[in-house]
Amino acid sequence: MLFITIGESPRDDVVPELINIIGKKFQYHQIGLIENFDPEVYAPTDRDDLLVSKKKDGTIAYISHKWVRKRVSEMKFDETTVLLCTAKFNDNRLILPYKVIDSFFRAMPRIHTATVIVPDKDQCDGTKKRWAKIAQKVDCLAFSPYVETEMDFDLTDQQLVYLDCIGFTLEHEELFKKYTEGIVISARKILGNYLRTLL
Repeated sequence: MLFITIGESPRDDVVPELINIIGKKFQYHQIGLIENFDPEVYAPTDRDDLLVSKKKDGTIAYISHKWVRKRVSEMKFDETTVLLCTAKFNDNRLILPYKVIDSFFRAMPRIHTATVIVPDKDQCDGTKKRWAKIAQKVDCLAFSPYVETEMDFDLTDQQLVYLDCIGFTLEHEELFKKYTEGIVISARKILGNYLRTLL
């Protein structure tokens, strides 16, 4: 299996825990899309084009959604390949977290209140539109899985808190559970549970 991060590999903050969620041993390797590219090449053109990932040195990478789409379209895949990004993509050659998560939420009854957590506030407008169908009222808050450790959100009345980035860990799930009595679930857990069924 091939894991593609839109940032730089290896994603030791993602893949080992994802494999633990899957709960099975298998051969895999990783590649990073922005490796060997100048940041100017993949820089977002505006906030609607913004994706967030991580570099090997731990710093944050801001990446163009359009650039990722083009880069992936030019690649060839000879094995089961998972794109480690929750943004909306359409490529039938890959396992795309967005499609997995969208299917997961479609199977749930529509609820009244939900909050989606993203790494950067500039992602909120697009995120609220993308996930508007999961609840009657959808809010979006920014909390970086890479730099922030404390939060001051009021999520008391939220029926669902969804962590919309593969960078969010199971530990982040536990952190957010302290602030709400609703369901808290990460993209990583949804993807891992799905991959378990395939292996």
